[in-house]
Amino acid sequence: MNEVALFNNYAIALLKVAIEEKNVEDYRKEIKVLRDVFKTNFDYVRFLGDYNVPFTKKSESIDKVFKNVTLSIRNFIKVIVKNKRSLYVYKIFKETVYRFNDYLHIEEGKIYLAKKLDPDSMNKVIKEVEKKENARVELEEILDPSLLGGFIIAIKDNVYDASLVNKLESLKTTILGGKQNGN
Repeated sequence: MNEVALFNNYAIALLKVAIEEKNVEDYRKEIKVLRDVFKTNFDYVRFLGDYNVPFTKKSESIDKVFKNVTLSIRNFIKVIVKNKRSLYVYKIFKETVYRFNDYLHIEEGKIYLAKKLDPDSMNKVIKEVEKKENARVELEEILDPSLLGGFIIAIKDNVYDASLVNKLESLKTTILGGKQNGN
């Protein structure tokens, strides 16, 4: 079995549990946090994958470290560890977020901003993009002063460019009648 299929199998299994427990939204929130935890705490991941540490110690550690995490998700982590897939835990959680997003019709993307938008303006931008994407949209904000003003949104293959740099380039093309560099 290839890695992607393996990650997908784990993801689908947890999604089924979340659906049965009617708790998909809350599980998704916890999974996103855990994905980031496993991405940045490689020493802990290495501990979970250490063949010299008995599974009981790893299980106790999971219960202690993730005591505020839903029991089903803690047990999910234990299954991953017990099946000796600890080194893949970040990738499994990353795939799990994708599966939950598909189920909930959520698109994640990035918004590159010259400067931070006020909450009302950000909500208006998100609502417009949600209409175009026909999905709920969550955007990670990234400040990029080189845009001068405005923003660029990237979601999957779609790019929405409302940056000042883009508007200036369009204006330049219009003024020069499509001619570039004096040609």
